[in-house]
Amino acid sequence: MLTQCIAKAKLVFNKKLKSYKLVVAFNAHKQFKKDKWGNEKIVYAFPVQAKCAYVSGDLLADNLQAELANVLPTVYAQLRTNTVEFVD
Repeated sequence: MLTQCIAKAKLVFNKKLKSYKLVVAFNAHKQFKKDKWGNEKIVYAFPVQAKCAYVSGDLLADNLQAELANVLPTVYAQLRTNTVEFVD
């Protein structure tokens, strides 16, 4: 049975390798930050990658949608959840 805990996910870009990494955590915290115009913006603070629930290998930026389609079933199975929310 799959649990209904909501995991937060974000894509981290590596400029040197020109690739992405998918980072998924259950303990990402919501924070409110102000931009340079004074508007409040919701930002999620993720723990270090060693304490995240799942960190993928390098995903090529050229074919990111296909790479995510291959990785997400592994995320769902390994974390035993079917609810992953992508955040900035």
